[in-house]
Amino acid sequence: MTSKGFTTSQLIESIRAGRLSDVIDALDAGADIEEPDMHGTRGLPLRAACFEGNEAIVRELLVHGANPNAAASDGPSAPLRLALRRGHKEIAALLLQQGAQIPPDTAIDPSILVLEVAPLAGEADNIIEFTRTETSLATEDRHTADSFGTATNALSMDLLFLDEQDALPDFTDKPPASTG
Repeated sequence: MTSKGFTTSQLIESIRAGRLSDVIDALDAGADIEEPDMHGTRGLPLRAACFEGNEAIVRELLVHGANPNAAASDGPSAPLRLALRRGHKEIAALLLQQGAQIPPDTAIDPSILVLEVAPLAGEADNIIEFTRTETSLATEDRHTADSFGTATNALSMDLLFLDEQDALPDFTDKPPASTG
């Protein structure tokens, strides 16, 4: 609780601490993605994340539907203005990619406008999905699996019966023994 009596939520505390897993837990538990600030202006979570500069948390909030154009008491497009104020260019580019409007009185570094950022989860055109398929060993497959162990055991036995000198080369500096 602050001196003015405003209590922050678990979501806001997790954002400020930079704990993505706790942010996800709070959202899964039903936290308000557009939670208002102490003045009643909605959109505090995304504004706080943009100010803090944790891109992974900003992405998570946007995936959950946070408004990239949320206003604050000082004007429109607060997430973008906060990211710019703190020098978080990648976050600013991400917000622009997600439809954030540039306020008329805000100067944007041209490098941000051409900065390429990865799309949010689920937005990419070329997504390769990996799915696990359960396989069961059919009768003929069991024979192969069993013989693998048997073949390995046979190889081990062959190695045991090799002559020790044939199996291991002698790397000492001794001259070769003469035969004769």
